[in-house]
Amino acid sequence: MAENGSKQGVVECENCIHFREAPYEALRTGCYHPDLMQAKQKAAYLDEQQIPGDHTVLNRNGDCSYYEAPEPKPSIWKRLFSLEA
Repeated sequence: MAENGSKQGVVECENCIHFREAPYEALRTGCYHPDLMQAKQKAAYLDEQQIPGDHTVLNRNGDCSYYEAPEPKPSIWKRLFSLEA
């Protein structure tokens, strides 16, 4: 369930912050949540050896409890004004 206690509907893996897709974001497509990975590495230079969890199996019913929505991007005006400060 969601951390704020509200009930989640059907979630899409592609909208989660833990989902990475090959070839641009990772070597393998899958869920990179630390608790769901098949093999994880502590050192950053060993990232190529990580094996993500199978997102199709983990989210078969669309109710993944590890789903986290990405933070919305601030408006273009807020991003421009933050550069001035």
